[in-house]
Amino acid sequence: MAGDALLGSGEDGEYANALRNRLMAKAAAKSVRQSSPKPVYVLVGHDAYLLDAARQRVLTAALDKADPQTCLGQHDGDAELAAVLDELRTLPLLGSRRVVIVNPADEFVSAHREALEKVVQSPPPHAVLVLVVSSWPSNTRLAKAVAEAGEVIDCSVPERGSLNRWITEAAERRGKKLDRDAAELLEQWVGRDYAALDSEIEKMSLYAGSRKTLTVQDVSAVTTATAGPAAFALSNALTAGDARAALEALGGMLTSRGEEFRVLGLIAWHLRRVLAAARKVQAGEPPAKALPYLPPEQKAALAALIRHRPVRKLAADFRRLLRADQAMKSGADARTTLEELVVGLCSPAAAVSS
Repeated sequence: MAGDALLGSGEDGEYANALRNRLMAKAAAKSVRQSSPKPVYVLVGHDAYLLDAARQRVLTAALDKADPQTCLGQHDGDAELAAVLDELRTLPLLGSRRVVIVNPADEFVSAHREALEKVVQSPPPHAVLVLVVSSWPSNTRLAKAVAEAGEVIDCSVPERGSLNRWITEAAERRGKKLDRDAAELLEQWVGRDYAALDSEIEKMSLYAGSRKTLTVQDVSAVTTATAGPAAFALSNALTAGDARAALEALGGMLTSRGEEFRVLGLIAWHLRRVLAAARKVQAGEPPAKALPYLPPEQKAALAALIRHRPVRKLAADFRRLLRADQAMKSGADARTTLEELVVGLCSPAAAVSS
């Protein structure tokens, strides 16, 4: 075959150590089927965790139970074309397929586009080629060939709504249900770092033991180790309307550069939770049902806040938060802006503004 003539022959190269199968990214989980691996996969994106998760899913689908030590070859982006082609041509040992990964492959693809087109059009039947790239224009001949014969897996960071779903599904894969408040708090505090999110969910799952539902209390107990107890002290102080305690907690959180917007995210989570509960109570829902699951003392404090701070004032609080966000993004001193914000949120006599 033309593909065989192009690939030539050669000896096996160096192989990676056996890889431990990790939790898979949603995009990869949808697209790769263990029963029908494609001859070529292109993993596109910048997020290291999502790229690695997709790569692991491809390996699982392609190698099944074969030993990666004997069926996997990995190359850097500066690899010689002949070395990659020889690896693809080499028959797998004690397995039905050989997987060859080039990572990162942007420069490799640019330098060897025509040769790769021929490989994709006439791939060796026992080989799977994986190219890890940061971008993948869909209008090239190579991209069109891959779309027809292989698969492109998008490993870019999802939008906000997708991130929340990803967090929830990561808990479900561990047999746990993450309640909405806990998911939102985890998203606000950890952010869009998938490796860190996965690590925190794993720790919470172990902490919960046989208990199936993960709550805000689990986030508080486990994530406190990295976020610091001040993060949850701030939320409690805002609920209680204690400006002095809120300022003290705020000071404990602003210990390094870059923490300002994480603090703002925590405040946003707090306000969304309070406003959602207040609107349910205003609509006639019993407070016991409207309020999120909390220990009795915290639940009583939240109920008191809703009684004394009507929905219109809570909505004004949220507008105050948005103004603080805009001010910080426009260059205002972050500490001063946040201090003014938390004092305003704790003031029962704060004016309602639009």
